Amino acid sequence: MRKTIVFLLALALVLTSSGVAVSAAQPYRTYTYDEDSTPVPSTNAYQVMTVIDAAAMGLDTPLKDARDIFVDNSDRVFIMDSGNSRILVLDQNYKCIIELDKFKLNEELAAKYGKEEITLKKGAAGLFFRESNKLLYIADTENDRIIVSDLEGNVSKIYEKPVDELLDPTQQFKPKKVIVDNMGIMYVTSGNINTGALLIDSAGSFLGFYGTNKLKETSEMKAERFWRSLMKQAASYETFQPVEFNNIFWSEDRFVYTVSPLTDSVESSVSKLNALGNNVFPQAIDLMTLQTDRKLNRIVLQDITVDNEGAVTVVDSNNCRLYQYDEGCNLLAVFGGRGYQQGLFLQPVSIDSDSQNRILILDADKNKNTITVMEQTFYGQMIREANRLYNLGLYQESIEPWNEVLRMNANYTQAYVGLGKAYMSLGEYKQAMEYFELGKDAVDYGEAKALLRDEIIRRNFALVAAVVVIGMFMILGWDAIVKVWDKLYWRFKK
Repeated sequence: MRKTIVFLLALALVLTSSGVAVSAAQPYRTYTYDEDSTPVPSTNAYQVMTVIDAAAMGLDTPLKDARDIFVDNSDRVFIMDSGNSRILVLDQNYKCIIELDKFKLNEELAAKYGKEEITLKKGAAGLFFRESNKLLYIADTENDRIIVSDLEGNVSKIYEKPVDELLDPTQQFKPKKVIVDNMGIMYVTSGNINTGALLIDSAGSFLGFYGTNKLKETSEMKAERFWRSLMKQAASYETFQPVEFNNIFWSEDRFVYTVSPLTDSVESSVSKLNALGNNVFPQAIDLMTLQTDRKLNRIVLQDITVDNEGAVTVVDSNNCRLYQYDEGCNLLAVFGGRGYQQGLFLQPVSIDSDSQNRILILDADKNKNTITVMEQTFYGQMIREANRLYNLGLYQESIEPWNEVLRMNANYTQAYVGLGKAYMSLGEYKQAMEYFELGKDAVDYGEAKALLRDEIIRRNFALVAAVVVIGMFMILGWDAIVKVWDKLYWRFKK
């Protein structure tokens, strides 16, 4: 008895000590949602790898009002340090290797602008580095232009507002974010244009608008239409305008990802746009975020990134939380929060991911001015591994990672659904139904049930046929069956 008590006390001491250590290292809470939209605590899918400030970058001047972050294929980090009117480039070890605060014009541009050198104006909001031509595309917002420069500050192009009949000549050109596709076409969001991103080719010609946020009919719209019908006026939703994109992201899969403000009138605030500008994400990706909105303060979706495995992460700058979804729009985790400790944020304005699927979060608050690098935990890696194996058609191999996830977090319903899908793909429908029931997935449960019923009928077809024939004999009698047979025989013989 004494040994038992000593063992329990020692175990409690170990667990308590471990809990304190973990809590100190990771003060943020990770959670998902159950089928009733109730937050469910979760094992951490990400942990803080490092936090980088100006001193860690090797800079004398701290960041000031930084607006944007970009990670290239070599894991170099580009920072739009807007308050200092400069662009910083960090190497893979997060040391500053390039600092651009002045840009040299070529002869043609120097003749046009009457100067040989230009600088960024405070408030420059976005940057993009194109791998194919090794050029920086800079949204110099307050100077109403986009600057194209190499990494030595040599400017080869300056794009001002294009001239086109579709563009209101009275509207200023305030480029906030710019991305460039594989064809060299720029997608530019402007601060006062809500009809989608501007498509501008390498010659500076306007090609049209891309990805306008579609409106859905709300109760206010229905009321306006009703009153207009009473007043015999044509239906108009002029008071309900599309909203601008908060941010835009170009992925290697050649899709454009966008985030927009959460409003009742917008069909989807998180979008994956194809070449035609149509959203191929189900609207369900917004539902969990909207449900979260009822329990937190107002959500402001500020930026979006997509990693090498197709996981989508969006940042809520108001509540300082990150929401991550898999490529099927299933919520993987919500993590982060507001605070001064590592893993918490005060003003997260931009995010991106590197080749190792680490997430870099730029915090522009004056008391921080840091980049937090977060890496996957073993738990997070197992979720990704299970999804990866399933998507490759390795259904049997995906089972063990899902079981490992459940050993670490029995509350993660998506793991039960993942196991259900794996067993259903293997033809083990009864077991699949059990896991779908645990995962509260009624749709897939119904599909597995239908497949199980069909399989039972196929396996027992001979028996079922025999029972039907015997039943006919018992109901109709032998004489009736012979008469029917004779009638059919002579009819077909003629």
